[in-house]
Amino acid sequence: MQPPNPAMLQNMTPGQRYVMATAKFIPAVTEKNPHMKEQVGQCIFDFIQMLVGPEKAPKITGMLIELPVQQIKTYMGSFEALQMKVKEAHDHLMQAQIG
Repeated sequence: MQPPNPAMLQNMTPGQRYVMATAKFIPAVTEKNPHMKEQVGQCIFDFIQMLVGPEKAPKITGMLIELPVQQIKTYMGSFEALQMKVKEAHDHLMQAQIG
């Protein structure tokens, strides 16, 4: 499979780009992979930054890569699932700041 050309990427939704970016990493998301958290973090960071901005993206990325492997696989398989997890993490951060 060859990488998509820039014109094709431009016409894709963020969700389509996300699924394309994460699909190749999902098989490596296992407890036995010592580099899993780093790989997942690098893969999802730009999408999280797009959702919450550059200030909160590092913290929320860190929160999401600490989740159990099955949850990581779930949010890597769907942009909607990522959006839900990002919202949960963001809400948690806001609650922590208030409390």
